[in-house]
Amino acid sequence: MKPVMMAVALCVTAWPVFGQQSTTDTSCYVNGQLVNCISTTKTEPPPSGGALEGINKALAERRAKADANRNQNAQNVQQPPQLSAEAIKELLAEEKQERESKNTVDYIYCRQNSKGSITDSEGKSKACAEVIEYTKAFCLVNPGVERCTLAKSKAEVDKAFSVLSEDYKADPRRNKKDAQMYYDSLFAKLTKWGCMSFPDMTLPQRDGTSHPCPNAPEPAPLHADAGSQNK
Repeated sequence: MKPVMMAVALCVTAWPVFGQQSTTDTSCYVNGQLVNCISTTKTEPPPSGGALEGINKALAERRAKADANRNQNAQNVQQPPQLSAEAIKELLAEEKQERESKNTVDYIYCRQNSKGSITDSEGKSKACAEVIEYTKAFCLVNPGVERCTLAKSKAEVDKAFSVLSEDYKADPRRNKKDAQMYYDSLFAKLTKWGCMSFPDMTLPQRDGTSHPCPNAPEPAPLHADAGSQNK
């Protein structure tokens, strides 16, 4: 019987188990017809508890940082820029002034066109008769508002100019330049008030001329105050 040489090949596939790595070393001894094979398998241990904990902690921190960035970006998109309390106060004051100016213009128009209508600051159409009646009631509790200080009649305007003209004529310093500038300012203010009250009037000025409305002159800079008139 002829000796038989046998070659034994062992194929071992390493399957990953929780990060383990497997290798196989094969040793074969031939003694005549007898074949003895010894297989030794070395298995590398998985990461220790401390190393695994570090990996998990790093992953958790990375996820937390990504979530925080997403939340911050969402807030930046959704939230409008914050205005300071002073800026908000100024905006509200400007809106109020614009609304009051519109209401004054509407009232002046309606006094001259009682059968007409206007579109108010809210975009609603109102009859002038309604605007006039509302303003009368409004001015009972808000007498200092601009449209509430307008003259109620042309006779009231004429009387105010008559009083101012007499004051000017009686002033012993009326020929002084500073006194004339002072009275020019008073006449200009009174003219603006009279023309706002009744835009179809023609009003007297300090120098004897007259000013037709509705283009009332702006008051000139005042360089002499009321106290200077007594010097």
